[in-house]
Amino acid sequence: MVSYGDGDPLLPFTLVHAAASFEEIYREFNKLITSQPCVILLNENKCKIYESPDGGKTVFERDFGDYDLKNRKRIK
Repeated sequence: MVSYGDGDPLLPFTLVHAAASFEEIYREFNKLITSQPCVILLNENKCKIYESPDGGKTVFERDFGDYDLKNRKRIK
């Protein structure tokens, strides 16, 4: 479960796609982000979460487990 801000409701995470290739995951992300909020999780030494609170117009990166929105970085 995840909440996007203080007081926002909790939303469940559901795995919708998995692949060894980041490019494949990113293609699927671009299709899904137009109709539902979604994130990309990378399984590496230090996992990152990529999220878009506005349906894909802006994408932010943050460390997995760091829920402080002040620490996220905007991806261009």
